[in-house]
Amino acid sequence: MSSPLVTQFRRGGVSRDVRLTAASGALPLSPADQVELLFLLTRDRDEDVSRQAESSLQSLDDSSLVSVVKEESTSVDVLAFFGLRVSSEEVQQALVRNASTPDETIVALVPRLSEINLEFVVVNQTRLLRHPPIIVVLEANENLNSDQSRRIMEMKVDFRLDGSSQHKATVPRVPVIEESEKLDLATGPAEDEKPPPTSTEEAAQLYGVTDEELEGSEEEVAEKKSLLAELVTMTAAQKMMKALKGEREARMMLIRDRNRTVWSAVLSSPKMNDADAEQIVKMRNVAPDVLREIAKNRQWAKRYSVAHELVKNPKTPHEVSSKLLARLKDRDLKRLVKDRNVSEQVRRLAQKRTRMGK
Repeated sequence: MSSPLVTQFRRGGVSRDVRLTAASGALPLSPADQVELLFLLTRDRDEDVSRQAESSLQSLDDSSLVSVVKEESTSVDVLAFFGLRVSSEEVQQALVRNASTPDETIVALVPRLSEINLEFVVVNQTRLLRHPPIIVVLEANENLNSDQSRRIMEMKVDFRLDGSSQHKATVPRVPVIEESEKLDLATGPAEDEKPPPTSTEEAAQLYGVTDEELEGSEEEVAEKKSLLAELVTMTAAQKMMKALKGEREARMMLIRDRNRTVWSAVLSSPKMNDADAEQIVKMRNVAPDVLREIAKNRQWAKRYSVAHELVKNPKTPHEVSSKLLARLKDRDLKRLVKDRNVSEQVRRLAQKRTRMGK
């Protein structure tokens, strides 16, 4: 499943500076999310963004690429992209061993494969029989050893493929993305729910750093105020980086940000943990989509405390809270029935389940 940040980029409506920042490859995402996001940005209609994203994709380290291209769940478009470009033997091996790699991509890879990696193609009779042009390019590869050549010949005789050389083996070239195929990632739902705060006072209200809400020692309060002053001057791209790389205090502020790429970056941060998720679902001033994304994360939502707080939060979308009600204990259902802070729909469903005895 894509990270919340990648999901927001797919929706479009993301500002150019945010897209350029992501295209640089500097976001601390998992290899799978990094590849998915960069590949998406290679389709961006903005040439600067697409060019930067392609450059970043091709500069990823081999270990990261292997971890992505070896997975059968990886998009065939992504597998084809790297199959036409990579020269690393380690990455090539991961591609030829992946059953999801398109046959046409294998045709493109074979002329560049070493003897060791050719073996993984030769032993895959299912693929060879399904797509005979692979046999043609195999036989043309000078790295094919005598044993591999013998086995290919025997297979051709056994399956009466003596005429397989008649199959045209056209090695695919790096495709040119037509203008009509490019994505207008600048257009879409508004990136900002409302304009960002322009004053420290407005930011304090948004991020929960008012005098009434501030807690902790004098030093901790001073640090929060200093962080608040820093956030007021930041661009959306800078906030996104802060959300991904910053400490817990910054994440707990930025999760309330009005910009969806900022709060989704918080949820995609490698530093996010179960305790963070539990604190966020207790907040009454986060966007409903924040709570929806947390509910979609199996690791976080499986915690009873997270599920319970999601149901109690009036900002949680009804379809989410109604689904989670089935997991609540009887005592908590009875409390929900009397809780005037939750929606009438949730209270009615809770009452219905208590009567049914779950």
